[in-house]
Amino acid sequence: MIHDSAIPNAGPSGAVEQAVQTADPVVHDTVTVAHKSSRWWIWLVVCGGVAAGLAVWRPWRGESVAELSRQCRILSTHSQLNELAEVAARWSVIAPQTADPWLMRAEAAEGLEDYEHAAEFLGRVPRDDSRAVGALVRKAMIEFENLNRPRIGVQTCDEVLALDSRILMVHKQAIFYFTMTLQRAEMVRRIRQAIRARRESPESYVYLLGTSWLYSASLYRHNEHWREADPHDETFEVAQALQVYVSEAKTDLLHAADFEHIPTPEQLLEKYPHNLELVAYFLNQNISDGDLDRVQELLEAVPAKIADGDARFWRARAWCADVNGDFESAERALRQAFALDPYWWQIHFQLHDLLRRRGRLEESARYFEIYKISKALTTEVKSLSKSAESLNDRKFLESMLKLAEFAQDEEVATALRERLANL
Repeated sequence: MIHDSAIPNAGPSGAVEQAVQTADPVVHDTVTVAHKSSRWWIWLVVCGGVAAGLAVWRPWRGESVAELSRQCRILSTHSQLNELAEVAARWSVIAPQTADPWLMRAEAAEGLEDYEHAAEFLGRVPRDDSRAVGALVRKAMIEFENLNRPRIGVQTCDEVLALDSRILMVHKQAIFYFTMTLQRAEMVRRIRQAIRARRESPESYVYLLGTSWLYSASLYRHNEHWREADPHDETFEVAQALQVYVSEAKTDLLHAADFEHIPTPEQLLEKYPHNLELVAYFLNQNISDGDLDRVQELLEAVPAKIADGDARFWRARAWCADVNGDFESAERALRQAFALDPYWWQIHFQLHDLLRRRGRLEESARYFEIYKISKALTTEVKSLSKSAESLNDRKFLESMLKLAEFAQDEEVATALRERLANL
């Protein structure tokens, strides 16, 4: 560290101070007073100059902003994008805390297909401006569609919802992303968030119905696109592969060659032995095969804190307990699965069957009735050749309402009643 004593006095004031230190005390006092007086005059001159400068600068600044704003409007009207980008950039330097220059810069960048900067400029719009929500919505769309950065797009969606939870498009985009990447728990959380805001899209109820079993036909295409930007991402790779496995595309002689690059399920499990979705896929396969040892082995592959939030793992535990004759544990596990996913036909049927075998026929019959509804809806969804939105009709919603009422899911039931009333 350099101390003050190490900095030599320089110039006239330094000479005065040096002379004062060795002079007569009377002279010392006189010189000191004179020196202080001269400093006051210096400060007065400086402050006066600053004040005069501000008086000149403020009108110039106002005129400059007005002129730049006028130029930008003209350039925008005539789609002169390069010139607009240049003028708006100068404007944003002068007025960085206002929305207009950033919106103009974003307009120019997007028109020039400079999406990187378009997203950046949209993100600079002050959050207290009424146009911030629209700017962030556009930023999210650019991140999803043009920049192929879905995870950043989701973060931007959350910024929008923090400002205004009523934006339907943002809810829809985030739910779609988590549905297509098979991040089921987050998908359900966001569907319910949208329902509470009454901004759920019709297909949200299809996704909710298929929480534990749905593999959209669009999985392959969307994850293939996202993998172009991040080819080694585990989530995208597993989601894409699972759609191939479930659709049995690799065994289709006409199209099998198109999927040669997709590893076999066993190869992918070896690569990602603790992946929730992949393990759940094998759990279902081995339950169907009746392989108790393999199911128990797979149940150990995923940490309990993750598996405990997934109905498929509770269903597998129930199956193991049932096979081992521990009907009480099997029932507890099935009820936990039902709490996590009250719309899954498989749980309805297994509860019906287990309760029947335990002699509780009345309760068993109730689960069988609800199983018939959930199974019929599942069959209908799986047979769709169109988008899930085509199910937005009264019959589907009425069946979903019955399921919600049976499950005592009042949050969903209330929203469905309102939707039905407005059809």
